Amino acid sequence: MINLLPPIEKQKLLSEKKEKLAIIFGIVFLVSLICLTLILLSIKFYILAETDYQKNLLEQNKQINQTPDFMNSNSIIKKYNIILAQLGSFYKKEIYFNQALNIITSVPTPKDLYLTDFSLNRDKNGMVKVSVSGTSDKRDNLLIFKKDIEVNEKIKNPYFSAESWVSPKNVKFSLTFEINQNEKQK
Repeated sequence: MINLLPPIEKQKLLSEKKEKLAIIFGIVFLVSLICLTLILLSIKFYILAETDYQKNLLEQNKQINQTPDFMNSNSIIKKYNIILAQLGSFYKKEIYFNQALNIITSVPTPKDLYLTDFSLNRDKNGMVKVSVSGTSDKRDNLLIFKKDIEVNEKIKNPYFSAESWVSPKNVKFSLTFEINQNEKQK
C-alpha cells in the first residue's frame, strides 16, 4: 500500500495518533489513581473499625477486672510477689554452712591441733570469709596444718596471724581464708 498523502497530512495524522495515545494513557493513569485511592480508603476504614472494636474489648475487660474479687486476688498476688522477692534476695545472701564446714573439716589436722572457734561472713562477690582460731601443742603441728590448708584448692588466701608463730609450745593461732560459694562445691 502506497501512502499518497502529502507530508503535512502525514504529520497531522501522526500528531493525532500521539494525542489519542496520550489521552488513553492519561485515562488509564487517572483510573488507576482512583482505584488506588479507593483501596487505601477502604483499608483506612477497616483499620479504624478494628481499632474501635479492640478499644471496646479493652474497656469491657477493664470493667470485668475491676470487680472486688479480682481486686482482692490482685492484691494477694502482689503481696506474695513481694514476699517471694524478699525470699529470693535472702537465699542469694545465704551462706551454706555445711559446705564451708565440709571444706574446713576436709583439711587433715595433726594430732593435738584443735579448732576452737570460727565465724563465717559473706561479701558482695559471693566469697565467704572464714575466721578460725584454735590451739596446738607444738608449732610443728601448726606448720603441717598450714601446708595442708595451702594445698586445698577450695581455700583461697589463707593467712595466719603473726601471733600464731610466737610460742613453740601451747600455740594459740588464728587463721583467715576465703571460700567461693558461687563455684560448685564437690
